[in-house]
Amino acid sequence: MSVVRALGRPLLNLAFVVVVVVGLWVLLLRLADVSPLVVRQPREIFDYLFTEPEAAENRAGVLGPLWQTLLDAGIGFVAGLLAATALATGMVLSKGVEAATLPVAMLVRTVPLVALAPIITLIFGNGLLCVAVMSGIVVLFPALVTIAFGLRSVTPQMRDVVHVYGGSSWDVLLRVAYPTALPSIFAAIRISVPGAITGALIAEYFTTTDSVGKAVNQALALYRYDQLWSLVVVVTLASVVLYLLAQSCERLVLARFGADLGRS
Repeated sequence: MSVVRALGRPLLNLAFVVVVVVGLWVLLLRLADVSPLVVRQPREIFDYLFTEPEAAENRAGVLGPLWQTLLDAGIGFVAGLLAATALATGMVLSKGVEAATLPVAMLVRTVPLVALAPIITLIFGNGLLCVAVMSGIVVLFPALVTIAFGLRSVTPQMRDVVHVYGGSSWDVLLRVAYPTALPSIFAAIRISVPGAITGALIAEYFTTTDSVGKAVNQALALYRYDQLWSLVVVVTLASVVLYLLAQSCERLVLARFGADLGRS
């Protein structure tokens, strides 16, 4: 599958999502009885970021916090995904690891992150590490369940074939389970991308990092509704774009992997 074909459908999906969201945005604002002093139309956001005399300064006030939030979410995304992969591997290899891991993971995931935030802030401080930890917690549980399911999808016949040729349980994982679990791993990645950003945004309300969460708090306090709406729009668009990018990578990798299997 070519890169153009892999990117074509996600780009069309992105265009469709943007059109639908903008249409619903305009429709809801027209139907809702909300003061025009606090709501903003899509055109007003565009003008704020691109056509007003202060547009360059406005963009800097939005994109600067966005990069910090993406950094926070990226660290949490990578850490949570690696931890989920390691734990899922341990769960497949050992029932004891599963018995010790799943209850703790479920307990952490079921407690609202807003309730955990003050405790995590006390433990890890009021900075980047705290945000990364909270973002990683959001990623961990759904990725763990999804990857573990994929690793366990190996058929008994394939497992027996590896053992007949002298392979160990690690050989089953490396040669059969991980390749078989690729769709599940990419599904975990797609789920984790918006989850990591959401976790980072929640954490940023309780930290001092110069991020979207802090900027939203400041915009609300100072009644800067143009900046507030722009921050929401930009971080939402970034989340959608990153999700579609993960989807494109999935299509490329799975198509290449399938082609390699066909030639082997």
